[in-house]
Amino acid sequence: MSMAEPLSASKLAAFLLLLLAIPAISQPQVQHGSLDLTRTDFNSAGPIALDGEWEFYWKQVLFPADFVAENKPEPQYLKMPAVWNDLKLGRTELTGEGYATYRLIIKKDEKPDLLSLDIPNVYTNYALWVNGTLLASNGTVSTEASRAKPAWQPYVKIFEAPGETLEIILQVSNFHHNRGGVHKSIKLGTPENINKHHESIMVSNVFLVGGLLILGAFFIGFFLIRKGQSATLYFGLLCLFWGIRSLFSNIYLITSFFDGISWQLAVKVEYLSLYLSMLVGMLFISQVFLNDKKSIFKYIIIMINYCIIALTIILPPVFFTQLLPAYQFFIAVNFLFAIVVIVRAIFKKQYEAWFSAMSIIIGIALFTYELTAYALVVKVNFIFLNFGYLTIFFLNSLVLAYHFVGAYKQIVILEEEKTRSLEGRLRGI
Repeated sequence: MSMAEPLSASKLAAFLLLLLAIPAISQPQVQHGSLDLTRTDFNSAGPIALDGEWEFYWKQVLFPADFVAENKPEPQYLKMPAVWNDLKLGRTELTGEGYATYRLIIKKDEKPDLLSLDIPNVYTNYALWVNGTLLASNGTVSTEASRAKPAWQPYVKIFEAPGETLEIILQVSNFHHNRGGVHKSIKLGTPENINKHHESIMVSNVFLVGGLLILGAFFIGFFLIRKGQSATLYFGLLCLFWGIRSLFSNIYLITSFFDGISWQLAVKVEYLSLYLSMLVGMLFISQVFLNDKKSIFKYIIIMINYCIIALTIILPPVFFTQLLPAYQFFIAVNFLFAIVVIVRAIFKKQYEAWFSAMSIIIGIALFTYELTAYALVVKVNFIFLNFGYLTIFFLNSLVLAYHFVGAYKQIVILEEEKTRSLEGRLRGI
């Protein structure tokens, strides 16, 4: 192998990472609770992520009037987006449970008069004020767990901004999830740019969900017509569960169709769809490439998945969401098992295993990308993510197509042998 090949591959990887990072690099950052956009052309800049050091007031639910009073509260600063778990304030190390207020001052030109905010879900409720007016809220913010109400519904809100200053106050409380705080970027821009950006993500998510549900229905239907093809059933269920997960995670597309859906139910479905996807995905790989061979390791993985699923069904969200970090390690174990099975299949000249091998490589890359973003609270390119996942399912559908073609060829060969045998008998009569 020449030295030029790895060099070009590294350059290509660096170029792709640069493309993903350009929006974050080129945009201004919030510093000490202030963002200067006086020289920013909102029409050409696109959506601006309000990332950086916001004013942060722990254990305080503050309102606009509190910041014009004589005794103004003394701010601390917290980088956004970020969860407040394990954050140290003095000698105190925070957990996910609690409440706080964030504040940001934005300086801009007098125009444009109309702006828009793309507000994601937070852990687990919020109220957002712009220039003294309540613009959006999710659930009920409270200093008491009994009065707080969680909700996860992203919003796009248009508001008037005639002056040169914007004051954004964000009240957040969490008593229902393992994590607390604001883990996704709030974006500011013109209504046209924000809507265009939001709609592009929505369309890519709808495309992913629709494609997976259609694939799932097709392969489950095929299994019902032709019994005994367990791999077809597992793959159909994998498509179905991942399609459901795509509805209940990331941008929470489900809230666009069912506004009043229970938060507890939505979170359970989100986590269960991930665990069930891992379970049937492993069963699919085993069925196709192990050919029903007994494997102690496979059954251990199945039992662990069953235990995690049972705990998620039984426990409230504040407890079962604590299992996810451990399950992320278990996902790596699942991938390792799949890699071993697929590599063995390749050495045994099961050529369809190359499709699954490619999907595993893409899957590891996407899971690493998504789980790193979850753990480190960094921005995710959802269009890239959705396209990648759809590619994985397409590649694995080719595995089944390869098996179907092989089975059809076997049937044709048997029919031809029967025909030749019958013709031989007729000649001998």
